[in-house]
Amino acid sequence: MDTRALRDFIRLGRFPFLLSGFIPFTAGALLASLLGARFTPAQFLVGYAAMAAAHLSVHYSNDYFDTDADRFVETTPISGGSGVLAVNPGLKPAAFRAAVVLMAVSILIGYLFVTVYDYPFVFLVFGVAGNLLGWFYTAPPIALAYRNLGEVTNMITFGLLMPGAGYFVAMGTLDAAFFAFAVPLSLYGLVFITSVEIPDREGDIAGEKRTLIVRRGRIFGFSLIALAASLATAALAVFALTGFFAPVDFRPVALFSLIPLGIALWGFSNRCTERAPALRYATANIVGYFLFQGLVVLYFILAASRA
Repeated sequence: MDTRALRDFIRLGRFPFLLSGFIPFTAGALLASLLGARFTPAQFLVGYAAMAAAHLSVHYSNDYFDTDADRFVETTPISGGSGVLAVNPGLKPAAFRAAVVLMAVSILIGYLFVTVYDYPFVFLVFGVAGNLLGWFYTAPPIALAYRNLGEVTNMITFGLLMPGAGYFVAMGTLDAAFFAFAVPLSLYGLVFITSVEIPDREGDIAGEKRTLIVRRGRIFGFSLIALAASLATAALAVFALTGFFAPVDFRPVALFSLIPLGIALWGFSNRCTERAPALRYATANIVGYFLFQGLVVLYFILAASRA
């Protein structure tokens, strides 16, 4: 593989988007620590390595199985895949092999984790489920993203699997506190995937990809984003006011949620059908999503350092 092909192969991995999994994984682990679990950096790193390999596998497999559909999509910083295979189809076999190898690595690391640290095999189920969801997100015969199930899959991935794996690594189990925390995270997962789908509507129609935005349009998408962000803020406000996560003070978390909520309401108030302005508001939603989750992780780190 020459230098240019290697560079393109790396671009296929879309490594910056691994943050969308790392941040909720870390938030789950830190929350468990604040609730009394013993946080072990080595276990955290090994546990995340299993999920990171699965996440990276998804990037390669999605571009591989989306090659035909992506021919109609204009790549943006937040959507449309890497765009590599559209201009360099010779890398398709390498992308497929990378996806398969990374899945195997993910499952192997998960197996080693539960064996070495004597954890329940439920953790391995997280890794297997994440790999299967990622593979069949675009892979036939299931192709969830083409069968009206792409949004649900992303809500499960970023609301349950990634933060759940982090929480499980630290706590050794999943409890009511985690599943409560998963509610707003799942809603933010819906904000994320809907925002990603908004710029690609025309291309997804041509590629016969049955996303929510294809079926209902951009106006509906901005409305759904505003509703999901509002419900997430409401849930976090309830946690803050009731002390549900005591001794963790959730008031700062609820306050941070006003950032993605404000951006979502701004997009809703300027909702439009044209791609160019819609891309601007969708990108702002993605920025708000990452900013909120980053602030939550930072707050949890500071809270843990004071404990």
